[in-house]
Amino acid sequence: MSTSELEIIVDQVRLLPPDELVKLIKKLVELLEQKQTVAPRRRVDYVALIGSGKGAFATPEEADHFLREERDAWER
Repeated sequence: MSTSELEIIVDQVRLLPPDELVKLIKKLVELLEQKQTVAPRRRVDYVALIGSGKGAFATPEEADHFLREERDAWER
């Protein structure tokens, strides 16, 4: 949906009387709930990440240096 199409819809919604606006909101909530149940959340396998960073640092000292710099940045 383009921005202009959305703006047209919003302009039409502004014209609704309060009772019709409440009905619209309820229908939108129902639609959103249906879409959320249709698309299940993807599970992330964090265990699969173990070892995936191997080789990112040439030495353990280089990794320690990087971590120290990151921690120092948090304290600023």
